Amino acid sequence: MSSRRILYLTYTLVSFALISIVLFVVTSRLIAYFQIPDVVPIELAIDNSLSKFYTPRYQWKELNNNGRKMEEFTLKKITADYLASYYYMDLYYFSQKELGLNDYHTKKARVKAMSFASAHENNQTKERFTTLDHQFELKLYAEDGTAAALTDQQVIYHQIYDNDQFVTSFYDTVRYDVMLLLEDNFWRVRHKIRHIDAEKKMPPYQLTDSIPSVRIVGKDFQVNQEKFISKGMNYYPAEHPWNDFWENLDTTVLAKDFKIIKDLNLNTIRIFIPYEKFGGGEVDAKYLKKLTTVLDQAEQSDLKVIITLFDFFLNYDVTYWTKADRHLETIINAVGDHPALFSWDIKNEPDLDYDSQGKTTVNEWLSFVIKRIKSYAPGHLVTIGWSNPQYLTSHADLVDYFSFHYYESPEELAPYLEGNFDRPILLEETGAHSFNSWWYPFRQSKEDQAKYVEEIL
Repeated sequence: MSSRRILYLTYTLVSFALISIVLFVVTSRLIAYFQIPDVVPIELAIDNSLSKFYTPRYQWKELNNNGRKMEEFTLKKITADYLASYYYMDLYYFSQKELGLNDYHTKKARVKAMSFASAHENNQTKERFTTLDHQFELKLYAEDGTAAALTDQQVIYHQIYDNDQFVTSFYDTVRYDVMLLLEDNFWRVRHKIRHIDAEKKMPPYQLTDSIPSVRIVGKDFQVNQEKFISKGMNYYPAEHPWNDFWENLDTTVLAKDFKIIKDLNLNTIRIFIPYEKFGGGEVDAKYLKKLTTVLDQAEQSDLKVIITLFDFFLNYDVTYWTKADRHLETIINAVGDHPALFSWDIKNEPDLDYDSQGKTTVNEWLSFVIKRIKSYAPGHLVTIGWSNPQYLTSHADLVDYFSFHYYESPEELAPYLEGNFDRPILLEETGAHSFNSWWYPFRQSKEDQAKYVEEIL
């Protein structure tokens, strides 16, 4: 064999090996990125602070208890351990795994809970649940510091499954009398009594009483009592898309871009809040400050802002709901009364997650988030930006106006707009892309893009 052929063969084999390695690494990283577990691994939750996974909202009433004066450290420990008892009970109800259950329940309480779960199992049903709100009142703290009694008024969400198929879901407001014992440095649930005559309403957790200047009258938006036709665009700076926007925020660029938008006779921008970038359930204050900066500049430029929440979010499972709730609560508390706010868009194109996460799972989560916004910010407008117009009226009982995205043939758009709708419709995204590459050489020119937009309009 000639040296040239040997060299060619060597080059071919090395190239093949390098390409295979690159493909393997890329594929494995993609799989790891998109593979979301059904529940938080129990071992992970035990080895780290549970507050990273389970963060229901709670309040303690003024401490006027009998017995010993409650220490601040002890109160925090009681709160953490008691909430943990619900987290591990949920995992047991659905997976029959006892790990973690023993730490937060005495033997008697544990046997009672397990027998209840077994009754479900015998009927081939399973339950998932998560508590969302707790109002605690301390009744007794023993003089020797080893026992405590409290009442817990709570809101709890349930999902019922039959043979692993979702059947129904519901919210419940209940009140418990609870006895806790200190054993092995754990405050364990010893006994719980449920009051069936409990008040079925929790005090509202309203974060803002400011109603945005935008409202809906009939099928129209109004701003300051005048008809408002929303015309705008999705926005991030040309040089810093998506997450980079928030890392490289520049007020000079914002002012320049917003002037261009205003000069085009547009009046609205839509921005995206990346869930993980902002800190997930523990929102980073520096990103809240940046979000406020964007809204301030929009207000100065006379632009309204649609805030799209939970971008790149995939944790729809009930296990993660309280984290999403803390994320939502913090953002609304920070900017919910800003005059530039137009509305909240729950999530960008959640229907694209139906196949990977399950349609029912995604829809249950969407309903939950909308209800929480309505609790935290009554009067604020809420929508969902659907990828496919066939879902336009999904969650019609909860959203204030309908939104969808459209990139198909302009001739086929009209039928989606001809229904007898009882509220405004916003075409939230449309257009023709200009992307091209050596593997996708189908670039559309500016003229093609302009023609498409003109036909859509």
